[in-house]
Amino acid sequence: MLSLHNLAAARESDCFDYWHQVTCRNFSTTEYRRPVRGPFKGRITARSFGALTVSDISSSFTDSRIEVTRGAAEIRKDPRDHFTLYLVRSGETGIDQDGRTARIRAGDFVIYDQSQPFTLEFGGDTRGIVMTIPRPLMVSRLPMSYRLTARAINGSSRLGALTVAIIRQIAEFGDPVEEKVANRVSASALDILATTLETELTCVADRVDGCTLDQVKRYLLDNLDNAEMTVNTISATHHIAPRTLHRLFSVEGTTPIRWLWQQRLTASYRALAEGQIRRVTDAALSFGFADVSHFSRTFKKTFGCSPHKLVQR
Repeated sequence: MLSLHNLAAARESDCFDYWHQVTCRNFSTTEYRRPVRGPFKGRITARSFGALTVSDISSSFTDSRIEVTRGAAEIRKDPRDHFTLYLVRSGETGIDQDGRTARIRAGDFVIYDQSQPFTLEFGGDTRGIVMTIPRPLMVSRLPMSYRLTARAINGSSRLGALTVAIIRQIAEFGDPVEEKVANRVSASALDILATTLETELTCVADRVDGCTLDQVKRYLLDNLDNAEMTVNTISATHHIAPRTLHRLFSVEGTTPIRWLWQQRLTASYRALAEGQIRRVTDAALSFGFADVSHFSRTFKKTFGCSPHKLVQR
């Protein structure tokens, strides 16, 4: 969660070290290479918008490039777990994550995962919009999000241009927005973002097994409320053996049922966070949990807060 107080207190800085500390405190802990030695000016502003946080971040310096890295050591010290969208408004930025490298220029955007190591490279005069997206709100819409990080989306493509326009509009909202309205708008924005990522980036180089796995996942997501789901019923529906079903999910280090329960939890988080459901009991029953107490305990263990506190927040 971003600290708007800290950001507001450090909106402008002539000191790179201080500016970097503010980004670590409010986005995620990172280290940097090639420290700035010449003149520097940085600015960060942020605002909450529904379940999202949207920031305008800029830096200006004369050195050639800066590399900001988040490795295993930083992740252990700082386990914040969310996806970040970065839209370049001016300049150029590089991103490396999970063996993928992307260069994003003005008007383009990319997503990256704070729970996995990454390197950001930027230099000169750079300005961008940073959108912090809670992991459950991303993976409930796009379970394969982890495969789509560090892959640039062209802001001039039809869906890319639509997504960029919406992100800019959200970032430029002037007056405070009623919570219910902000939740609905942010949910719609995430729906469009997920559609754009899925349309632009998936099934280009997927193997047959990968596409089969995605089909099974889509079926499970469409039937989260079915408390009677078993490995046998899933296998029979897709005309594959239970052993084959387990093999598909083992590639991702999980099992079909474990993945299903995680998606049920994620969907319930999304429904409560976005105001679609207001009662914890309704959230549990709507997503296949027959025991509300078990649901609450598992929810808190998974997300670090109880479903009741999420509703209150």
